[in-house]
Amino acid sequence: MKALVISNPSSGTSETMLGEVVATVESLYDEIHIQKTLAEGDAARLAQASKSYDHLLVIGGDGTLHEVVNGLMHLAKDERPSIGLIPGGTCNDFARALGLPVEPIEAARIIKMNHTESVDVMRINERFGLNFVGVGLIADASRQIDPIQKETLGSIGYFLATIRQFRELDPFNVRIERDGDIVHDGAVSFLYIGNGAYLGTVPTKLPTQSFNDGLVEVVHSSAIGFPMIRQLLAQQLGLEQSSDEWVHLQMSDLTIRLEEPQLIDVDGEHFTTDELHIDVLPNELAFFVPTHETV
Repeated sequence: MKALVISNPSSGTSETMLGEVVATVESLYDEIHIQKTLAEGDAARLAQASKSYDHLLVIGGDGTLHEVVNGLMHLAKDERPSIGLIPGGTCNDFARALGLPVEPIEAARIIKMNHTESVDVMRINERFGLNFVGVGLIADASRQIDPIQKETLGSIGYFLATIRQFRELDPFNVRIERDGDIVHDGAVSFLYIGNGAYLGTVPTKLPTQSFNDGLVEVVHSSAIGFPMIRQLLAQQLGLEQSSDEWVHLQMSDLTIRLEEPQLIDVDGEHFTTDELHIDVLPNELAFFVPTHETV
């Protein structure tokens, strides 16, 4: 068997960590090729060229994984290698959703168990995502976080950025459509579309959340200011709320029409648009995950 390792040094992957990960799995393979990313887009390009490999080992954070997914989705489904994810970033949200250990060597040992699970992929306009799409508060907080604070405080930095953002939060008008029917038309303070189960290392606590059920969770709220802060803190920052100001739906596809362009966050990557078309592509990628006996 052959494995390609994509390692992102800027996510905190040291030479020592890389060597330990490779040493943990090297007995599985006849060949292991190591590629380090040097610039934005490298992980996507390398993943798109990975069809000759049996396994693709990704050492990095959510941003690296996002690039890899967008590269792999250019390959035919039967050409995509199975993915071994080794957390190396600040939040590692999708690794947490998969139940992977956040310690890299322990995560590498999961690959040796040779147990994979299929994962849905969200198609968002012309790009792809695994974990979430955020509009409003979620996107703004992610953009506003200070890089030094992110490095030193990790998930706490995301929480502080969110609290700061409340002071500048402006509701925005959005129309949400499913199969041509309007399910919401009005002002919201934030909008979350999720396939994973964590946001900034915090569990979303949505009881129906699953990364392979063919559905995404859609949560929006009209609460602003201190009412929202109280509700978030009461639920330990989870998105499952009992207030009438919070709405939670499940969909396999939806269209979002914004009154004016808004900042969009897809797995930590940002762009601006006034319209989103999101659909779920079921069971598109295979990830190595713990067996049920080890969870």
